[in-house]
Amino acid sequence: MFTIAIVAFPNCHASGVHGVMDFFTVANYCGRSPAGRSEPLFNCQVVTVDDQPVRGYSGAVVTPTAKRESLHADLIVVGSSVEAAVSEHRLEQTLAPSRPLHGWLRSALERGAVLASVCTGSFVLAEAGLLDDQVATTHWRAAPLFRRRYPHLRLEEEHLVVDNGQVICAGGATAFVDLCIYLVERFASPAVALACSKMLVLDGRRTEQTPYMAFYSQKAHQDGAIRKAQGWLEQHYAEALTIDDVAAVAGLGPRTFKRRFKDATGETPLVYLQHLRIEAAKHLLESSREQTARIIWSVGYEDASSFRRLFKRTVGCTMEQYRKRFSYVSPVEAHSVVTG
Repeated sequence: MFTIAIVAFPNCHASGVHGVMDFFTVANYCGRSPAGRSEPLFNCQVVTVDDQPVRGYSGAVVTPTAKRESLHADLIVVGSSVEAAVSEHRLEQTLAPSRPLHGWLRSALERGAVLASVCTGSFVLAEAGLLDDQVATTHWRAAPLFRRRYPHLRLEEEHLVVDNGQVICAGGATAFVDLCIYLVERFASPAVALACSKMLVLDGRRTEQTPYMAFYSQKAHQDGAIRKAQGWLEQHYAEALTIDDVAAVAGLGPRTFKRRFKDATGETPLVYLQHLRIEAAKHLLESSREQTARIIWSVGYEDASSFRRLFKRTVGCTMEQYRKRFSYVSPVEAHSVVTG
């Protein structure tokens, strides 16, 4: 029987911890023989740093089901913290309780156990030095913080699940579902994973986080001229403008402006402008039934085919696919928009 330890920390995503346990319980049911007499495939347990209950971010209490040191786990799943993605201060509050686990995690890896992280659990693996020479992913919102803290690590936040063999990372908070499907497929069989997906009414084919990502402008810097330019761009992104125009707003020469803008925001002015236009287009796709051609023109593009290519490359799907997935306009509202 394959033994799994799910690590829960204070302020964890409690539904993620319980969700992993529920999923493997369903896998045990789906993996039974037709006569129903086979042993369970997985022994899934919840552990904490000190074997005491922890309170999750929502206030729900997560109680360990086994003592951590006495559990010989074949797979350790490091859970996430919702607050860790918000700021360095919140992240440090999350990482501090996890540090006593570093030696335990390293020992598990050395004896052949597989380590997996969900969402910001990747920070715990990174702090323990377990992502060196690996590929990582994390919640897309936490990606800038991850890069600032671990500039030497390779992060590919567009992926929902990254498998390095013995170390596996999953993306956003509910990516624990995608991780569980993947793990059951790997450690049981594709047939059992498919049966779990059907039993739990889940789509097991998600591979990317890009459609869910939103652009958050980086303004936590000390360059006042660049912040002024950012604010101006947010108001004038739909206009026909050049980078020289924006440099003039900042009171800087074009070359100096481009260099300082990249230093302050991590993006070139052109890419920053493209992000603003894409976010505006996404909002209109979500909230209206306006024709896509009109949306493209309204955010400042005259070349519709060029913008469509940019949108698909950045968001990971076409404008029509994005609208189908994320539109919150009801059928009645959509009818009134089209006919009104």
